[in-house]
Amino acid sequence: TQPSLVSIIEKQITAFYPDAEVTLQKTPDIWPKGSKLVAYTLSPKKKFLFPIRSYDQMQDDPLNDIANVLSKTEPDEAATVQVIITPAFSDRWSKKVKRYASLKFKGKQDRLIGRIPILSSLIRVIGGVATGTEGSTFAPGATSGDSFVRMIQPEEELYKRMGEKAGMSGFHCSVRVLASAKTWKRALDITNNMQVAFNVFKDIYGNWFMNRRIFVDFFPLAWNAPLMHWLWKHRINGFFHKRCLLVEKELAGLYHFPDSRYNKIPIIQWITYKVLPPPPNVPKDGIVIGINRHRAIETPIHFLDKDRTRHQYIIGKSGCGKSALISYQARQDIANGAGVCVVDPHGDLIEDVLAHVPKERAKDVIVFDPSDIERPMGLNLLEATTEEEKDRASLDAMEIFIKLFGNEIFGPRIQHYFRNGCLTLMDDEDEGATLIDVPRLFVDEEFQRYKVSKCKNAVVRSFWEHEIAKTGAREKEEMIPYFSAKFGPFVTNTTMRNIIGQPKSAFNIRQIMDEGKILLVNLSKGKIGDINAQLLGLIFVNKVNMAALSRADVPQEQRRRFYLYVDEFQNFTTDAFATILSEARKYELGLIMAHQYIGQLVGKTAEYDQASTKMRDAVFGNVGTILSFKIGAEDAEYMAKEMAPVLGEQDVIGIPNFHCYVKLNINNTTSRPFSMATIYDESKRNDKLAALIKEYSRMKYGRKKVFVNQEIEDRIGIVR
Repeated sequence: TQPSLVSIIEKQITAFYPDAEVTLQKTPDIWPKGSKLVAYTLSPKKKFLFPIRSYDQMQDDPLNDIANVLSKTEPDEAATVQVIITPAFSDRWSKKVKRYASLKFKGKQDRLIGRIPILSSLIRVIGGVATGTEGSTFAPGATSGDSFVRMIQPEEELYKRMGEKAGMSGFHCSVRVLASAKTWKRALDITNNMQVAFNVFKDIYGNWFMNRRIFVDFFPLAWNAPLMHWLWKHRINGFFHKRCLLVEKELAGLYHFPDSRYNKIPIIQWITYKVLPPPPNVPKDGIVIGINRHRAIETPIHFLDKDRTRHQYIIGKSGCGKSALISYQARQDIANGAGVCVVDPHGDLIEDVLAHVPKERAKDVIVFDPSDIERPMGLNLLEATTEEEKDRASLDAMEIFIKLFGNEIFGPRIQHYFRNGCLTLMDDEDEGATLIDVPRLFVDEEFQRYKVSKCKNAVVRSFWEHEIAKTGAREKEEMIPYFSAKFGPFVTNTTMRNIIGQPKSAFNIRQIMDEGKILLVNLSKGKIGDINAQLLGLIFVNKVNMAALSRADVPQEQRRRFYLYVDEFQNFTTDAFATILSEARKYELGLIMAHQYIGQLVGKTAEYDQASTKMRDAVFGNVGTILSFKIGAEDAEYMAKEMAPVLGEQDVIGIPNFHCYVKLNINNTTSRPFSMATIYDESKRNDKLAALIKEYSRMKYGRKKVFVNQEIEDRIGIVR
């Protein structure tokens, strides 16, 4: 439409269709270079007095015929129908239509003499004298009025519709059909098919459309194309538009918005979701998480730092934009100088974030990549100093193995052995404790006596001196190998052994949080295996949680805010994860977690093997911000309740990729749901700098493989 009318038309559309999405599109290129353009104006065969067939006379939507022709074009072809209308400000056309219809009902002809009152009366008198009619017959009131003639029903209906047309608003109209293709023949075929499609408006007694060129038909087609293309491009209502006068009822059939109940043509792009406006109090500060597009207005969606410690929950199918959203947020945090940890089980997210680290923060980055076997970085879950930290570390380690193997395999008896073993090892402050030491504690009696001698915990010493000492040889033969086998995948795997077997971690996560550094954890399952990636991810999440809780020794106003991003977080959750959701906010830890479907949060109870919704309830009961991308039908039932009353199940199912519905935490209050598009920006990507940062990190925090191997072999008692 004309630029000056855009605002008016937009308001009219949204007034009648509140859920409509109005977007401005550039004029398409209908005449590509090298193509042949055929263009016609569709003009009524008869005068404008005669109406075309209207929608109330049709069984099917006329739009189907036209859209069907457009759907048959090839990728290198183009076709369009343009309808330009201008109001007919004079009412002369209406009077003409009324007069013509009235005369036809009376069986009279619409002649020029009959349109002049004086001449009309004079002719009647002369005619009466010539036929011997008495003069008194022509006296005023002598006749009882004109008689009406009988006619066939279609004609009678036609003149009734003409009377209806006269009572409506008229518009001068130009209907143009244009098609371009590689050959003249193909372009002509398309326009001819479109003309046939317009026969749906044909009324034998009324009017119908015919093709007309600006130049007469015997001139070449090439003469017609440039001028018609110019008229089409500039939306000019001219050439034959006075001849084509249509009223709103006729125009409604000619063009209207499609309806999914009646229009099944596949080329029609339907809005499969509701476009919702942003909240009126959307913040102006904070990071930008996306853009709301509503009624041609774009609103950046900011997220305040103080609201982010209420945590973010992101759900959506694979490939719908979750990782892109996480990456864009993490990049802004890094650029703003904030502390960040990103845990990625695939690796692509880490590479993307790393490529956008500004050079001034290059030395703050720690890239943990377990697939780098030449310079492994140590990661020790059993690294603790105080009694509280030791208790916490042993419980977290136990929950990690329960997560990996389940309560059925890693049962209560093994849990009891494991926890006492961890506490025993951690009491040796000189040599420290690692996970690979735990099985040795039960199979090497000399090593066991040495470690127990250093144990200061009376309850743990009692476990060794009474419970284990009194265990029979047969029971040990059955239990110990079963227990040790759980550590086999990690002890025998060189890559994992060189990481979790180092007594001192390569970095201090509490220090990373306090100093606002950047920790990127690349747990690519394709490189290190699924179970190894899961173990390391569980260790990282629990160590971040332990570090956050240890900040209790610092006043709240001095705790530096830190953000933990976890993709596919269901792989790294234990019961301790609920603590992060409920407690970590007080210690300035903001959690951003993403996964694919809610069923991943439902586990099984140990007692009755029934569904356990503890983790799901903890997530939805504590998160302040929810972002829902495209999800499946099973999840839609749950999420529709979260987004009620403005959204239903079909809305959350049908939202397109890289769009989501958001309930945003604003000033500690959750907003009403609104729609949002994610942002994809690669303008500041620097892969060369990313490679340098990665190399700097591995040289600073990693250790040579040969030294690590030697240290661990000595530790587990291998004699060379």
